[in-house]
Amino acid sequence: MLVKSTQKNAMKKKVITFSITALIFILSCNEEEKPSCFPPLGKMIAIVNDTIEWDFRHVYFVRWSEEYSGSQWADSSLNMRANFINAGCDIELALSFQNIAQTLNRQNLVKRILEEDHPSRLQPNSIFRTYDIDALTERFELYEGEPAWIQLSEITEEKVNGTFQGTYVYRQSTWRFWDLPDTLRFNKVPFEAVLFVPPVE
Repeated sequence: MLVKSTQKNAMKKKVITFSITALIFILSCNEEEKPSCFPPLGKMIAIVNDTIEWDFRHVYFVRWSEEYSGSQWADSSLNMRANFINAGCDIELALSFQNIAQTLNRQNLVKRILEEDHPSRLQPNSIFRTYDIDALTERFELYEGEPAWIQLSEITEEKVNGTFQGTYVYRQSTWRFWDLPDTLRFNKVPFEAVLFVPPVE
């Protein structure tokens, strides 16, 4: 009887040990499968339509002259982008500003017309896009019938702080990917953009 009891206890210990080992293995596999996201750059938490909160964890800028060196438009203006990154480290939403002058004065924004030589390219402009992994899915254009502006409050070599406001409307296409309202209103949203430095390969 004592032998059977000892065998049962030994068997229980083996089962428990096996279960713990299997659990540790599964958890370690899950940890290895977790994607490795780039660390956050800058910050911008936007309340959209007074109900939706988006934490854009990648807010960065480049200087136009660095991005388009040799271009006839090369000067000291800024291009800025705010990306909303999902749990899988993919971009879902992107808010872009281009041709922003390095001044503390408020600058009115215009709708960006995506043509190479369109005059909007030379003015402070903005557009909102959605993505599925790397594929562009939808475009929301700036609505010029409501106030749309950006104002920088601090400009350094590595950081730009400011506030912007704008309303973006869905541009009709053959299909919708994300379940977003047709109109997205950003009201006086503060941001901090960090200079983007390409990773060294």
